[in-house]
Amino acid sequence: MAKPFLVPAAALVIGLSVSLGTCQEATLLSRVAKNYSGDVSLSTSFDLKIFWKIREKEETKHGSIVMAPHDRFRIRLGESDWVSDGTTLWQYDRSPSPQVIIRLLASCDPSQVPSRMLSKYLARYSFKERETKGKNIVFMWTADSSSTAPSAGDASRISFTVAAKSAIVQELEVVDKSGNVSTYAFHGTTFGPPSSSAFSFAIPKGARVLDERQ
Repeated sequence: MAKPFLVPAAALVIGLSVSLGTCQEATLLSRVAKNYSGDVSLSTSFDLKIFWKIREKEETKHGSIVMAPHDRFRIRLGESDWVSDGTTLWQYDRSPSPQVIIRLLASCDPSQVPSRMLSKYLARYSFKERETKGKNIVFMWTADSSSTAPSAGDASRISFTVAAKSAIVQELEVVDKSGNVSTYAFHGTTFGPPSSSAFSFAIPKGARVLDERQ
């Protein structure tokens, strides 16, 4: 798995490709795919825990996401922000020294667009229901679970926990082929249009600027 959030990342795929066992399971997965498609605006906060297997080290970060149709997003993860108005992408790193990188969104590798991570993992794979935890349902996909499953890049297992009533994802876990585990715990997820200023970015005074649009 690559770096969290700019993970091999991120593809907001609207089409649903699932292998379903029951009508109830199909309905819930369809609702999840709809909630996290590129046509829906949402805001959420998350805690990210990464376990690096070789180093036997755990890393934790906190972040937030605001997304809207047409690849507009504002994402904060630790000391970095990614802001897109659908045309321009600003990447702001506060540490070790303030720096802003400006790119045209169209020039970015689609798999590296942060806003697309959720639906890449939640809308493409052949998930199977694994267990029920109270009012939540756990779904899982593994690399050998379906001969027709799309490539997950470096992922060997993907699982997510969803509230059965609201179809809101509570937790997403991605295990790569090296055994590293990234776990996102989501909090306070809401749906609806954000403020008009959510996807604008003002370059902080004193920040180094690298404009890669030309």
